[in-house]
Amino acid sequence: MRRAGVLVALAIVGCGGGGSPDPAPPVPPDARIIRAWVEAVDRADYETAGAFFAPGALVQQVDVFRLRDHKAAVAFNRSLPCRARLTKVKDEGRTTIGTFKLRVGPAGTKRGCESTVRVRFRLRKGRFTEWRQLPERPPTEGQTA
Repeated sequence: MRRAGVLVALAIVGCGGGGSPDPAPPVPPDARIIRAWVEAVDRADYETAGAFFAPGALVQQVDVFRLRDHKAAVAFNRSLPCRARLTKVKDEGRTTIGTFKLRVGPAGTKRGCESTVRVRFRLRKGRFTEWRQLPERPPTEGQTA
């Protein structure tokens, strides 16, 4: 009930601007797929999360390996120590970079899961053919490590 009241309040607030609001930027199709995958991992639905990976998908974290089938993709998703929220998507043409804010998951530690990571995805027919975690960017001048 409270949620409905909040939605009504937001609708009322949104109606009073007078001018037409800026249209929301279109969401790239890859972003919807990446978001659906990370949400499946977040709710520990590893079967669904594994279905986002094509057979033979290449995965790169520290090592590079291939997920030969759905069972391997499910195991990979189950092994992720952190949970994440997709915060940014950058379309690079043939690939898409997703930026994720991590938090502690079932097998994670506070130290390893309180950061931001970037993953480069290559998709074909709505499934990941490549999933490559990118190295952390070094601090820019004026930032501390």
